Amino acid sequence: MAANKEERDITGLDQATDRKEAEYDLVKALLEASEFKTDEDAVQEVEIKRGGKYLFTVHLHPINEPDATMARKKSTVYMPNPNGKKLPPIEKERNTAKFNSWLIYLATTEEDQEKIWGNRAIMEKFNLAQPYESIDCLLTLGEKQKLVELVMDLSGLSDDEEEINEEEYAKN
Repeated sequence: MAANKEERDITGLDQATDRKEAEYDLVKALLEASEFKTDEDAVQEVEIKRGGKYLFTVHLHPINEPDATMARKKSTVYMPNPNGKKLPPIEKERNTAKFNSWLIYLATTEEDQEKIWGNRAIMEKFNLAQPYESIDCLLTLGEKQKLVELVMDLSGLSDDEEEINEEEYAKN
C-alpha cells in the first residue's frame, strides 16, 4: 500500500527528508507562481516611439485564461439561440480590434491602465466611455499588433514555443 502512495505522490513530499521544509517550499513556489502579473521579471517594458521620437512607455505582463475569456466575451456580440429561448445565446460576431484592445488592456499593469489608457484628458478628448478604447486612439495598427504578439509571447502562446514543445513531445 505504501508503494502505491509513493507512486501517486507527484509533489515529492514523501521523498523529502524534512517534510515540513518541503511543504513550505511547495507553498512558496505555488505562491510565487500565482504572482505572474506583478512579478518584475515577468513585466515587459515597451517604449512607443514614432519617427525616432519617444512618446510613452507601457508595462505589460502575462495574462491568464480568465483574462483571455473576458476579452473574448467583451468583444463578442451574442444573439438568441435559434433552437429555443431556453438555450444559451450563441456568438453572432466577434470584433477582432476590440478583442486585441482588451488583451492589451488586461495585460497592462494597473498603474499604466490608469495613467495611460485611462488618462482623463485622452478619454475626454476622444469622448471615450472605457479606458481600453484609448488603445485604438493612441496606437497605430502595427504598434497594436506588436503589443498583442508580445502579450501572447509573455503568456506562453508564441508559435516558437509551440514548435519546441511539439518537437519535445514527438521525441518522447
